[in-house]
Amino acid sequence: MAGDQDEVRHAFGDNMGWRLKGYARHRSGSPVSVREISRAQFLTIRPFFDAADNPWLVDLHEVLPAIRPIIEHVLGPLNPDEDYYVTGHPLDWDKDPVQVARDLLDVKYPLARAAFLGGSVAAGNYTANSDLDMVVIVDDLPGAFRETLRYRGWPVELFCHTIESFHDFVARDTEGRRPPLLHMCAEGFLMLDADGTGQRMRSEARVLLDAGPPPATVTELEDRRYGTTDLLEDLIGARDEDERLFVAARLLSCAGELALVMQNRWLGHGKWLLRRLRDAKEDELVDAYRALVRGEGAERFIAVVEAVLVSAGGRLDAGYRRAAPPR
Repeated sequence: MAGDQDEVRHAFGDNMGWRLKGYARHRSGSPVSVREISRAQFLTIRPFFDAADNPWLVDLHEVLPAIRPIIEHVLGPLNPDEDYYVTGHPLDWDKDPVQVARDLLDVKYPLARAAFLGGSVAAGNYTANSDLDMVVIVDDLPGAFRETLRYRGWPVELFCHTIESFHDFVARDTEGRRPPLLHMCAEGFLMLDADGTGQRMRSEARVLLDAGPPPATVTELEDRRYGTTDLLEDLIGARDEDERLFVAARLLSCAGELALVMQNRWLGHGKWLLRRLRDAKEDELVDAYRALVRGEGAERFIAVVEAVLVSAGGRLDAGYRRAAPPR
């Protein structure tokens, strides 16, 4: 327990409060009940939930019957007609992201069937520059769209779909090994579930994520091996320090993706590629790249990339051929 307390204090300092908020099921809007809870209460219930990477917000939406008496013993009775969240908040700052997202949903999409809050807020990697990533399912949209806006001081990324367009995008993104919608639905917070659509989407998303991406084809592996080999040779031959840095940055992405493909893992862009590599225990690739950037030489990074290529069948250059795509 002391370790948990240290972690929470480290993440937020001592000026932290906690609230238990209850929302009416099957509709959006403001919480119907709010009460302050103590740090001790929060730290007591936290181990029962998947909050290892999210020390400041706990979703009580899926309290299992076996642990409900324990949770109610700590927090008091929970109304079965309400969905509960415990949110942490600096005592001098009142921009609760779940509440802001719910209010925005109520204003813009009061007839939505389902809505999820994902991204860095759900992952617990919240910073002053974080935004609210929201997936919203609405029946009468003329077409799926993505919109960026600001609401009550928060930058917001809206991903608006019908249920049909959602499934179309998921199928396309799954084939490309980068399914952000699946991650937001499987790992985010279900803010609204008017008719059971949200729970079905969450369950289906978790099944699809657990199953992993489709196996790589021979063509895909050859393309990735060729691209990685080409960049590796550029790095080995680079004499200009700035060129070396630029080539290495691109090579990190290509070799990292190849390593993930060989483990049949999901891919990601930018920070999400880093997180996927860490999940796959590919730390050596990142560590070797960091050493190169620090000016400690490229030899270690080259060796790690070579090992990734060997795991995929080795370098590929002479003999590689692809027909030009049709115009």
